[in-house]
Amino acid sequence: MFKLVAALFVVLTVSGCAGIPDYKFSKAGASEADFHRDKTQCDDEAFSAGNVVRLKYIEARNACLVKKGWSQAAPK
Repeated sequence: MFKLVAALFVVLTVSGCAGIPDYKFSKAGASEADFHRDKTQCDDEAFSAGNVVRLKYIEARNACLVKKGWSQAAPK
């Protein structure tokens, strides 16, 4: 039973990623390494059971990046 639930979770997670828009962020004077450091911190902060279950993970991560001074461009 556990294997079935785990497999279903993986399938739904992977299929759900196809529709996630690609957000771009910029910050004056910041490097790509700065972005990856901040994004990793925001990923860790946003990754909680509540955010994942309610599909709010991306919103929480993006809000964290904005709080860190990154400007968000509209997804393409």
